[in-house]
Amino acid sequence: MQTIDKAKATGLARFTSLVYLYTGLGVAFWTIAANAMARNTAISNSVLGMMSAHPLIFSIVVIAVSFGFISLANVAATKSYLMTFISYVLFLTSFAVFGIPIFYIYSAKSIIQALTVTSVIFVVSAGIGFFTKKDLTTWSRTLMIGLISIIAVSVINLLIFKSSLLMLGINIAIIVVFLFYIAFDSQNIKRIYAQAQGSENLGAIALIASINLVLDFINVLLSILQIFGDNN
Repeated sequence: MQTIDKAKATGLARFTSLVYLYTGLGVAFWTIAANAMARNTAISNSVLGMMSAHPLIFSIVVIAVSFGFISLANVAATKSYLMTFISYVLFLTSFAVFGIPIFYIYSAKSIIQALTVTSVIFVVSAGIGFFTKKDLTTWSRTLMIGLISIIAVSVINLLIFKSSLLMLGINIAIIVVFLFYIAFDSQNIKRIYAQAQGSENLGAIALIASINLVLDFINVLLSILQIFGDNN
């Protein structure tokens, strides 16, 4: 019995390490891809022009494409690691479009500071979520309501009020909600592993498990930059 429990603990530890490794690599790839596109004048001018002219439509299209690749990754996860990985990279590349403006708006120092701060609070929140004995699935509905509310208020502010003060409040709310999401998604790693135990595609499943954590990190990072970055 102890041998079985030890094997399960070892397996979970390896799976968790893999998920966080993919999360770190995913954030790094997203940052590098966004920077590369920002340095390409043709791409960056085109993207920034569309962002400026039709911000809501552009955002919806980019999010739809990104989540389309996430869906492909989910479908491929039980069949092929290679297809899952390709879909994962395409998701990060398409979502990196949202990172292009930060390399025009903020200094390298400000971006590095925001990445450092986000990394620290990510580790703390992830640690709390993973090691707590409390069942965080009860947060699911509340977090979803909070996220939908943030999206609704953001759209209203973008189209009607265009208030910088309201935008500040939205960014604070985003940080708070996604810190809870980091904890929630970190605990969810255990549930994912329990369901996937014995699968031959644990590597692909770990990739899928890291997607939400990557999105959590990026949302917190962008909000921290908007609040504290040296906006030029």
